[in-house]
Amino acid sequence: MTSRLLKAIILLFMTILTINVPLAMAAGDRQVILISFDGMRNDLTRSYVKDGKLPNIENVIEKGTIAKYAKTVSPSLTAPSHAAIATGATPLQTSIVSNAWQQKDAALTNQKNAFLSEFEVDPLWVGARKQGKTTAAVAFAGANPSIGKQADYTIYYGETWAPSKQEKLKFSEASGWNNSPSSFSPLKEASFTIQVEDSQNKKIQVLAYDSTNDQKKNYDKFIVTSNKTIDHKGVSPKEWGSVSLQVKENQTAGFWFKLTSADPTLEKEAVMYRSEVTSGLIDGPKGFTEQIRQEFGFFPPQDDDIALEKGWISRKEYEEISERFVNWVTDVSLFIKNEYQPDLLMFYAPQIDHQEHNYLLTDPRQPDYSPEKSRKYLEYIEWSYKVADKVVGKTVKSLDGNDHLFIVSDHGMEPAHSALEPNKVLKDNGLLVLDSDGKIDYKSSKAIAIPSGSAAHVYINLKSREKHGIVPEDDYEQVRDEIIQAFKGIKVNRNENGPVIKHQLREIWKSTVNLSFTGVKENTKDLLGYLTNANVHPYQDIKKISQSKKSKERNAGDVLLMAAPGYIMGQGESHIVKPTPEFGTHGGDPKREKLRAVFMAIGPDISNDKQIDPVSNLDIAPTIYELLGLEIPSYVEGKKIKDLTE
Repeated sequence: MTSRLLKAIILLFMTILTINVPLAMAAGDRQVILISFDGMRNDLTRSYVKDGKLPNIENVIEKGTIAKYAKTVSPSLTAPSHAAIATGATPLQTSIVSNAWQQKDAALTNQKNAFLSEFEVDPLWVGARKQGKTTAAVAFAGANPSIGKQADYTIYYGETWAPSKQEKLKFSEASGWNNSPSSFSPLKEASFTIQVEDSQNKKIQVLAYDSTNDQKKNYDKFIVTSNKTIDHKGVSPKEWGSVSLQVKENQTAGFWFKLTSADPTLEKEAVMYRSEVTSGLIDGPKGFTEQIRQEFGFFPPQDDDIALEKGWISRKEYEEISERFVNWVTDVSLFIKNEYQPDLLMFYAPQIDHQEHNYLLTDPRQPDYSPEKSRKYLEYIEWSYKVADKVVGKTVKSLDGNDHLFIVSDHGMEPAHSALEPNKVLKDNGLLVLDSDGKIDYKSSKAIAIPSGSAAHVYINLKSREKHGIVPEDDYEQVRDEIIQAFKGIKVNRNENGPVIKHQLREIWKSTVNLSFTGVKENTKDLLGYLTNANVHPYQDIKKISQSKKSKERNAGDVLLMAAPGYIMGQGESHIVKPTPEFGTHGGDPKREKLRAVFMAIGPDISNDKQIDPVSNLDIAPTIYELLGLEIPSYVEGKKIKDLTE
């Protein structure tokens, strides 16, 4: 062997070492943080970035990689889409086929809540933990510790123990208080009672004192407690305060409050807004629960639409409630990141989805549409995106040299102008029967639709499958065909659509249209189409459904209906078409532009200032598994995202 050849062999060997060994070590050192912004639309996000309204997200795009868009699963609903992000598997693998479905082995009218249901396959925070990684999940759909061990550090929505309320307070002379503060006017007190579910009613005490030496009765500080012992300072009117409550043994909840109206003399009735009494589920190593509660307090309410509608709070106060929740989740998540250094951290923010559902007023066919109202409502949606941008900014500041940040969303959002009632169609065709009280008679009904967003699963009341089934197995195909034909043959008089008529295309709304069941009719000029892409989709054949004991082969309906753009699937059996209950909807065909989600990433292994081809939300999990140097589970249907890493 010549010396030149020997040197070449040594050089090749050293090159292999310098490539493979550092990469293997790097995989062990990498950390991944994933934030899911529920309902974040790809097109709106890009528009806001272009206008300079999302500087922190713009920074991520410039220093990282963004996909042209992300496509979610079908139906494009929150629970199935988050399950896909978390597992890399489609709804038939995860068993999360909708936000709600007909409950197995129960009466036909019983529904199962997807957010209280366990995935049939392991999500990232479980799969990575089983392979030796430390994981954390905060408020992420599916990470519910009440249904089984989730991440090493898990925090999730708990119970709402009492609804919010506007409390009316009458003050009188105070007595019996411990550690009373100094007051330049006689102390005054009031009280109110909270009816706490599954617990004794809680009497809440309010103490008012005058901290200003101005020779006037000027009650400017208020202390709210569950007893008459004072261990904290009071808050001024128009300031927020909070109270923790022991609702059960070892179960802490709490509420936020604000004096929204109070005469300085307290001779008149004072008014207080009190939020819901809420708690969270916290699971982790010994001492973790107490540490989170001590550092951050109780799990706060997410929002309060009822209080806003009733005028108990202003729009500004509503936004403060929502931001408090998002900040709590973010701060807790980043605390876990810094304190416990998990290899994988996943957390969630809901405010964009919530605002779009309530305020996506962009289609002139929508009820009460006007350009002025549309502009006002779009300000609310813009606010929600700016809240997300602040979360991104705070998270980016927390990153170190090994951290990779993924910013994703589960779906987009479309404006809705009308609601459809699939159970009305089933009733009109004799497939669903109501009793004398107008309630669904499941012992006489052949099928029922369970709507969610713009999708609905139709379940056949099969003898071999349902608790009170009436359809023989031999009649399954015939009943299924009856359901399909029922929707194929629908004719809708557009005059049924109420306020939609008054805006435009009056002549067309007056016509009666034969609605297509399988064809995609998205031409808004002629307004054809009741159910577009309404898949006649038997997820399994009848033998598999009736013989299998696995819930993942039961949750899906026998027919899946997906509404055309502009429509939401409604509850009820009275009208085929009626005014929409909310302005924004999702659940329809995920290929549509407004339902496209976002995907962007930043980190030491992520390319800078790069746009890649569209990705699938199914591709997120395998990409993270590979970044963490882990084996990708066999059930994962997505693929590693191409061109993401350098």
